[in-house]
Amino acid sequence: MGPERGRKTHRAIQNERSKELLHEKKELSWYCIFGQIEVQERIWGSAQSRYKRIFAPAIGVSALSKSRRLQRVLADFGAEQPFGAGSKRFKEHYGFEMSASSVRVETLRHAKQAARMLEGEYGRSFRTLPKEGADYVIAEADGTMICTVEAGSRKGVRPRNWQEMRLVAAMARGSPTPLYGATFGDVMEAGRRWGHCTRQAGWGLSSKIHALADGAEWIEKQGREVFGDQMRFTVDFYHLSDYLAAASETCRPKAPKRWLKTQQTRLKKGAACKVLEALKANEESASAPDEAAPVRTAARYLSRRMEQVDYPHALANELPIGSGLIESGNRHVLQARLKGPGTAWLKQNAHDLAQLRVLRANDRWDQYWLAQRVPNWPLDGTHHF
Repeated sequence: MGPERGRKTHRAIQNERSKELLHEKKELSWYCIFGQIEVQERIWGSAQSRYKRIFAPAIGVSALSKSRRLQRVLADFGAEQPFGAGSKRFKEHYGFEMSASSVRVETLRHAKQAARMLEGEYGRSFRTLPKEGADYVIAEADGTMICTVEAGSRKGVRPRNWQEMRLVAAMARGSPTPLYGATFGDVMEAGRRWGHCTRQAGWGLSSKIHALADGAEWIEKQGREVFGDQMRFTVDFYHLSDYLAAASETCRPKAPKRWLKTQQTRLKKGAACKVLEALKANEESASAPDEAAPVRTAARYLSRRMEQVDYPHALANELPIGSGLIESGNRHVLQARLKGPGTAWLKQNAHDLAQLRVLRANDRWDQYWLAQRVPNWPLDGTHHF
């Protein structure tokens, strides 16, 4: 009975397979970095399914789709330059055309995916810190205005709005690699992203945070909220110097540059009180409007920030006294792609593209694409081998 039953089972399997019939062939076409690929695909039928495609799912393509490598190339070009220019550059490098629309679609699709992944990370707490960390972590923040438009028909003129995108940055002292975060969100959201990128930069319980900014109130407050007593906040030396330069024409009309250099030297030596005295001695009358009173404006700015001008401490510890890190970040992370003559974005698209550029600036481009190739691969680098 055993062998006979086995033979029947085998025959049943053969009969079932014989029911699968080749119905027809269809052309399957998709794109890769070598151009358009076309094959004749067999369409099968069976008792369970009258239309069964085997080849396309097996190799992971669909009709008129783009290979993952091609998606990466298009997103790479689209993240760095206008979509039309990206299309031209693609043809120059690969020898065939992909439309500006294709570059746009793939770039924004992966930008949205990058934003979703980063927001998953930002949703976790950044306050669980390692015991040991970098001795000093430099933390900076600033904002830049991005031109946005409402969704709708492209015909006619749509009203444009300038909205502030906040950029945060952190870098361990001595490290050549800064880390960034960006958001259109409120100051609390900016602070949360600031905490995350500072932690990734090496913030630990033993670390000291050297925060630098232009004196904007929201930056200092978020610094206190996020970093607490670990932070020492310093006003950008060169931003303060701009106020002093404006006052120098009144304080020393015959030698304004010499007067400015003297005050800058005093600041670097810790003599901010003498700088304030020099300003107070030349203040305009109380009746003069602020627009015509640069000395009074500089004195007021400095007097409110006397605890934030400890430049000798920063210089002694080889820490920056200017916020060049965040200013450079604004230029190459955000403005290089999101600002340009006549450029306006849907707010969501600008937000998503900023996240894609943050990933690239943070040297996580390869990591992002690995996450697209390997299911459930964590973007935050917590994989285990």
